[in-house]
Amino acid sequence: MSQKEIVDETKVKLEELEQRIRAARLGPHATEQIVSQAQKDWDDMLRTHADIRRRLEGTNDHSSDALEGIRLDIDVLRNSFERWMGRVEDKFARDK
Repeated sequence: MSQKEIVDETKVKLEELEQRIRAARLGPHATEQIVSQAQKDWDDMLRTHADIRRRLEGTNDHSSDALEGIRLDIDVLRNSFERWMGRVEDKFARDK
């Protein structure tokens, strides 16, 4: 796979994750009742996402190590998001 293909694929993955994050924030479980720690975690995820996007779009000449680091960061962010969703959904399920 060429470097351009890897960058393009990585951008698609990042965009898909962004759409899932936005949809979750607007979903039925996301209300004003989100506790402060969940809100802090949410804000951290958005900052991380923005940082990854800046690094990915910052240059057209990414080394393979830099691309691998970005792809790993996306996987870590995705995992953080999945854990966040589990905690938030669990909290709202218990509150009902």
